[in-house]
Amino acid sequence: METEEHGAFSPTAQEHAAAPRNYGPLEDYNGNARITGPCGDTMEFWVAVWNGLVEDASFTTTGCGSSLAAGSMTTCLARGRALDTVMGIEQEHVLAALGGLPEAARHCALLAANTLRAACEDYLAWAKSRGIALEPPTKKEND
Repeated sequence: METEEHGAFSPTAQEHAAAPRNYGPLEDYNGNARITGPCGDTMEFWVAVWNGLVEDASFTTTGCGSSLAAGSMTTCLARGRALDTVMGIEQEHVLAALGGLPEAARHCALLAANTLRAACEDYLAWAKSRGIALEPPTKKEND
């Protein structure tokens, strides 16, 4: 994938931009956040957290292929992982998993990481308001 603004994408970024994973709102979620970045792109993330694990995550974006790739990869990095691990996902983790993004598009990975973290923080507020104890993740019975 090439764009005038962004130059060449890595094969992984191309794949995630062309066929984003986990795109669209979750029906069953307990954390949500929507952030508009300085570039004008808006990302929204949904998370379903149970027993300390991010069981599911999804996103939408109003942005370009870079935003699609970053949002897609960020959900892949989050799904099935402990909440505290997911909250530690940073721009550099997304960029590394994508095989990089052109310099002009690196901010998309930051927007994705920040929006995911905000959705996790929304979950924490939701859990606290319901008196849900924040316990460490538990191993699934079928694992």
